[in-house]
Formats: sequence, structure tokens, C-alpha cells
Amino acid sequence: MTELSPTGEPAAPQQVGPALRAVITATLLGAGVITLALWAGRTLQSATPVVAGTPPPTSVFVVVVGGTLGGFAAAAGVAWTLLAPLVSAYRRGGLSMVAGFATVLAMLPAVFAEQVGGRSGLLVYGVVALLLALLLSRGRPVPGSTG
Repeated sequence: MTELSPTGEPAAPQQVGPALRAVITATLLGAGVITLALWAGRTLQSATPVVAGTPPPTSVFVVVVGGTLGGFAAAAGVAWTLLAPLVSAYRRGGLSMVAGFATVLAMLPAVFAEQVGGRSGLLVYGVVALLLALLLSRGRPVPGSTG
């Protein structure tokens, strides 16, 4: 007899670790994308002289907002892809949304990176987050997967 999870689906405890790795990988990727977008926005700002009482250029807004939304979407999409071996679309979707929302927490250190190192700090944090995501994504495949 197969043990059922609280959702009524077959339990798969052997997939908890790989699923957690996939969510962390996707979250770090999203944080890296957002941090690099913030770095690009700060770079664009530094190229434009500051005039008191005027908003930043539209290009800065587009880069920062577009990069932020792109980072959330990248995190959710990569989590969905990495979680493909999970049979349950409910679990895949839920964990993908968790990765998207967890990206907010993973990008908070970018504030401190900018305070400590300015634009260079943002660049370093973004690259480190992307490299960690790459290293985690190259781990062992999820049990039961074909690859």
C-alpha cells in the first residue's frame, strides 16, 4: 500500500532534498538577475548628472523594474524546469511560486552589498549568486528522473 501525503498524492520523501536544492538554485538565480539589474540601473544613474527635484531617467526605471520582474519570472521558471521529475503539478507549481517569492529574501543582501561596496558590491553579489545557482544546478539528478 502506498503512503499518501496530506494532498492525497503518493508520498515521495526521497525527492525532498533534490526539490529543496532546485528551489534554492532557482532563488539564487532570481536574486542574481535582480542584483545585476540593480547594478545596471546604478550604472545608468551614474552616467546621468543628478538634478535636484527631477526623477531618474526612464531607462533606469525600465532596467530596474524589468530586471526585478524578470528575476522573479526566472526563479519560478527555472524551479518549474528543475522540478520536472516531480509527478505532481500541484507540488511543482507550489514550489515554483515559493522560489519566486523567496527571491525577495535572497536579494535583500544586495542592499548591504551596495552599502559596503557600492556598484562593485552589487556586481560581486550578483555574480556570486549566479555562480552558486550554477553550481547547485549541476548536482545529482532527482531520483526517478530519466536524466
